[in-house]
Amino acid sequence: MSDPLLVVRDLHVTYRSSRGPVPAVRGVSLHLDRGETLGLAGESGSGKSSMAMALLRLVPVGTTITGSVTLAGEDVLAMKPGRLRAVRWAEAAVVFQGAQHVLNPVHRIRRQIQEAIDTHRGNGKVADLLEQVGIPRWRSDAYPHELSGGQKQRVMIAMALACDPELLIADEPTTALDVMVQAQVLQLLADLQRDRGLAMIFITHDLSVLSTVADRLAVMYAGRLVETGPAKEMLRGARHPYTKALAAAFPTIGDQSSRLAPSGLAGDPPDPMAVPSGCPFHPRCPIATEECAATMVELHEISPGWEAACLKL
Repeated sequence: MSDPLLVVRDLHVTYRSSRGPVPAVRGVSLHLDRGETLGLAGESGSGKSSMAMALLRLVPVGTTITGSVTLAGEDVLAMKPGRLRAVRWAEAAVVFQGAQHVLNPVHRIRRQIQEAIDTHRGNGKVADLLEQVGIPRWRSDAYPHELSGGQKQRVMIAMALACDPELLIADEPTTALDVMVQAQVLQLLADLQRDRGLAMIFITHDLSVLSTVADRLAVMYAGRLVETGPAKEMLRGARHPYTKALAAAFPTIGDQSSRLAPSGLAGDPPDPMAVPSGCPFHPRCPIATEECAATMVELHEISPGWEAACLKL
């Protein structure tokens, strides 16, 4: 069996602010095999995007990253700027959330994709890349404002694939799209992942989205992983109380009772600068005890290939 493409060990990401250090990621460890899709889920503020952006050091100046990130056998955190620049897009690329904020409104999309190819020595052809993501070749001369939201997101995917990376990080790429377009983009990503043999980290707050794309799931809360395991099994029967509540927050199509069922996810995620003691989920957890408030539980195996961080499991 080959070594994993990506190995993350004890990753911490701390932002600098006027209020002091803000710990967004607090000791995350995971791995990703070649050709595998990992779904990374959690509420806004859980640290999932911070964790993903730290993998390529795409974080604001002044941010502290500690731990270990190994991509294809190389230590990303130890890379010099020149090597890091070569790795970005060529070996690992990002599809950002909200293409309207990423694409330059005064340049045609052909120029923007070509710039990525030229900068990172890619071999792709713009028209071919656009066709691969379902956009006619002749639309390459369009400006971003002439495209729909779904088309702009497809352009972002084409740009990310321009240099044929091994790893694709998709940061909530369908959040701003309507349901029909969202389904089309999800299918596109699944097809590209299969056809190109890509490894992919797909970030979302909606567990139901991951049912069509992910091989494994990892759920984050307050900067930590609380449950990881095989996608299908976790989606059918999550074990951690937070994952259960997160799954119940989204109704199942065709199941009227799921629209009326309470999710059990009351309250708000904690302030990263004031995370509760013990299990950080205990103030919102329906089965929490006094022991939960005093004991920090690490991920532990609850069945083969399935881990959770809960005293009750």
